[in-house]
Amino acid sequence: MKSLFAAVFSTGLLVTPAFAQSGAGTWNDLPDRYRIDTGYFRVSGNTLLHFNSPRGTGDVDFEKDLDIPQNANTFWVDGIWRVGRRHQVELSFTRLNRDRDNYTLTRDFQWGGQTYNRGLSATSTTGADILGGYYRFAAFRNERFEIGPTVGIGGLWLRAGIKATGTITGPGGTPVSRTLDETATKGHVTGAVGAYLSAWPAKRLVVRSDFLYIKVSPGETDASVTDWRAGADYYFVRHAGVGVQYKYNKYTYNRSIVASELGGEVRYEGFQVFASFLF
Repeated sequence: MKSLFAAVFSTGLLVTPAFAQSGAGTWNDLPDRYRIDTGYFRVSGNTLLHFNSPRGTGDVDFEKDLDIPQNANTFWVDGIWRVGRRHQVELSFTRLNRDRDNYTLTRDFQWGGQTYNRGLSATSTTGADILGGYYRFAAFRNERFEIGPTVGIGGLWLRAGIKATGTITGPGGTPVSRTLDETATKGHVTGAVGAYLSAWPAKRLVVRSDFLYIKVSPGETDASVTDWRAGADYYFVRHAGVGVQYKYNKYTYNRSIVASELGGEVRYEGFQVFASFLF
């Protein structure tokens, strides 16, 4: 799917000269002051987290180790305001939650300084709230095409918990009952830089793509954000239409193993079908 994004973005660059020839007359009657996109996102996720403790650490793959469903539905909304002819600001919010009850663990692992033993019955949950703010500047713009740089800043709030109960074999073969319940939450500031393009191949059809990336290493941490999308909107009437796009977001945050905080890697990707409103 990364090649899909590259193809859409490259096509936009190739057609720039053609769109640049369009005249100054009215190309379409679509308002572009405000745009709101909202819908459900069929997400394919991958969550590899560690909840560190001085007593122990280790990565936990929530899909493989805890049988969290890889696919889930999540709600999202984007709001875009064209402040001026070349300037846009966007605010977006996505919420993702996934749960799994009564899964028998198949291996031992560390989580929050506790050892979760093979054979215990685990109930787990993981989720994220993602809030992003973006500024776009149209380095080139006419009535049928625009392209330019993008900068963004936002926040990611992770949450993950594992509760496990059952009986394991202790020293000397003695049965030992265990009950574990470790939950962690963590918020991170995120940022990214990149580029965007929009093209109007037909009066009611808009093709859009964005790419954002940043990697920073403050202190003993390492964090990165990759965020891109490619898609199209079609407006049946002046103020309302439908859109489809492929969305990819990957966030990593790694810390020293002595820090008792939640970190790791969260990735989600998939197609979005949504309603789009113009004002």
